[in-house]
Amino acid sequence: MAGKLIGMCLQIVLSRGLGAALYGTYTLAISVMQIMREIGTLGLHGGVVRFSSEARAKDELARVKGTLIASLGLGLAAATGLAGILYISSTWLAVQVFSDAALASVLRSFAFALPFYVFTFLSSRAARGLQVMTADVTVGTVAQPLMNLLFVGTAFVFGWALDGAVMAFVASSVVSAGLGLYVVIRIAPVLRDGDVKSAFDVGGLLGYSLPVMGVTLTALFVDQADRIMIGLLATSADVGLYNVAALLATQVRFMLTSVSATFTPLISDLYHTGRRSELRSLFQVTTRWIVTLSIPLGLALVLFPEPLLWLFGAEFLPAAPVVMVLAVGSFLNGAIGTIGLMLQMSDHERLVLVDNIALAVINVGLNLWLIPIYGPVGAAVATAVSVTMVNVIQYLQVKYLLDVTPFSAAYLRPIGAGIVSGIAGWGASAALDPWFLHEVVGMLTTGATYLGVLFFIGLPEEDWDVVAPVLKRTGLDRFISSTASDRD
Repeated sequence: MAGKLIGMCLQIVLSRGLGAALYGTYTLAISVMQIMREIGTLGLHGGVVRFSSEARAKDELARVKGTLIASLGLGLAAATGLAGILYISSTWLAVQVFSDAALASVLRSFAFALPFYVFTFLSSRAARGLQVMTADVTVGTVAQPLMNLLFVGTAFVFGWALDGAVMAFVASSVVSAGLGLYVVIRIAPVLRDGDVKSAFDVGGLLGYSLPVMGVTLTALFVDQADRIMIGLLATSADVGLYNVAALLATQVRFMLTSVSATFTPLISDLYHTGRRSELRSLFQVTTRWIVTLSIPLGLALVLFPEPLLWLFGAEFLPAAPVVMVLAVGSFLNGAIGTIGLMLQMSDHERLVLVDNIALAVINVGLNLWLIPIYGPVGAAVATAVSVTMVNVIQYLQVKYLLDVTPFSAAYLRPIGAGIVSGIAGWGASAALDPWFLHEVVGMLTTGATYLGVLFFIGLPEEDWDVVAPVLKRTGLDRFISSTASDRD
């Protein structure tokens, strides 16, 4: 949650400080960097989680040490070579591909940051494989955007617009990579233990990781294809509008992202140790919680997007229809749970690669068709439709191959509460005239009604085990426990 809040503040500062056109140029550069990062990691961000978590569960310290060293070393070497390619081709990409000359200098500067950007990503995933989630979140989610926000704010105070934003990204990447190195050494004492020899299995690591690179690269391409293709077929200002809309809409997937970070190593552990019933139960519980906690924001973005867009500046208000379409797509993506990771962590990574290639083809085709006609809204429809189609396919694959499903009878409880609260919020907003006031009242009514209906319906018995520690820390356990006992 802290990482999402920091990231949102960063984008608000960037959009207000740069304006739609320059913000679009910056967004295109970030999209290119994210694709380069996925190539530079060689898929090792998946391999280090897969093999280090398994080796840790079996207490094979030599394999843990070898996996960490090989993953970080190979990724850093690949990213360094890729950075040189990006630097050389920056002018061609900016002028010939995107028709945005200002993009060239940004890409050259970002090329210097690429090895550090990749190393930060890999070090956070190393922490995830060791199931030290605090370190994973600190390095991979909080540190880099926080430092970027501080550096950007300082640069804008001195009047450095796009150049300041670029320098801030480079500086934050370098500092966060140093933090990543420190954290990995700290949480993996075996790296400092000279008595433990490294057990390298580079062939096995790359054999698993390269298909994962294809999976994540195609998934990221789908995630960034809309921005890139708007840059190709429309203007940088349209890219800026779309990116703000996508930034808001993808927050609906926050719980999916958070649960995935924790659930990924557990899938590998439970699957490869034969505890299928535990895996099935945990999959259903996590999916239900993803849906339960995603519905309020999803409803707010679909029904009342304007107040949130206003935070980025009045010139971004025309992106409201884009927010609504993308929010629906993001909710449907999260509503089916960590379906792709279930396949990937159960050694079906090649099947996931095929799925993602199909997703990329469908997405690009729809973008080519819809963007020239409908602009950013067309790109939003293309993304929402293509992601939903492939999620349905992966649901069928998981049910057939693993004999598990993300759905249970209790899944209908948050869905029902969402329907009731959405109707209540829409009705409350319709009774008021000033647009800002009725939007805010509608959001508050929706949220309050949702919580009330959920409380009335009650949580499934197994969910109380999840909620109880939180209630105890907040002091609400006394009130809730008596109510729960009465309900039982």
